[in-house]
Amino acid sequence: MTNGWSPFLDATSTGYWFLTGSETACNAAAECTLEELKTSLNDGGEGATIYTAAVGKGRDNLWIGAVDGLRVNQTIYDFETSGVKERRAG
Repeated sequence: MTNGWSPFLDATSTGYWFLTGSETACNAAAECTLEELKTSLNDGGEGATIYTAAVGKGRDNLWIGAVDGLRVNQTIYDFETSGVKERRAG
């Protein structure tokens, strides 16, 4: 959509995921679905920690935009001019 907001995207059911460390085979060269990534991390060890997150849209066309309503587990992060507001997913 040009010069407008798109609907919310559910990245848990679309797109591909990878990690930058060596903790899983899901890396930049071998992306996985979210389910594949979660399965690869379920090895009985310590739980995963998220330090940073990034959003990409691919290489086909230039994208200049913003991300809002980023959900990580049960927390939604809304990016506002006054700062980031955290709210509980319901």
